[in-house]
Amino acid sequence: MRVKPESLFSLMVAAAAAAALVLTAPWSIKTALYPRTIAVPLLVLALTEFVFSLRARPAADAVHAMDFKLSEGVDPKVALQRTLSIFAWIFGFFAAIVLLGFPIAVPVFVFAYLRGAARAPWVLTVGLVAVAWAVFNGLFVRLLHLPFPPGLLLRALQ
Repeated sequence: MRVKPESLFSLMVAAAAAAALVLTAPWSIKTALYPRTIAVPLLVLALTEFVFSLRARPAADAVHAMDFKLSEGVDPKVALQRTLSIFAWIFGFFAAIVLLGFPIAVPVFVFAYLRGAARAPWVLTVGLVAVAWAVFNGLFVRLLHLPFPPGLLLRALQ
């Protein structure tokens, strides 16, 4: 039986997840909660993918490699504009985190993106901002008690 690259990759991901579990074993539960929360599902999914990739038979029409294309018929100028736009939003989010801190940057960014880029209606925007704030605040601040430092602007105002 020939080992496929997909099988090797999923086995390496499973090994990385298992290593994360082993390395976090001596940590306190509060410290290790986040890496273990990621590592356990990752290990299960990677092992499942490994088993499926070993059992899979190549289809008769899938013998030849296919050329991968993201999209066809998109003007290169439009593609460049979209790429630059999403990078600007990503860097804007990073800047908001640095300047305002995570707890404030998340709802501000969700609001700015929904109204600016997505042009979502006000009711939907306000509702999703409230959900984003509640999930972030409930999970990271209230449940996990993660301390978030204030942003540079808030630190300067204190």
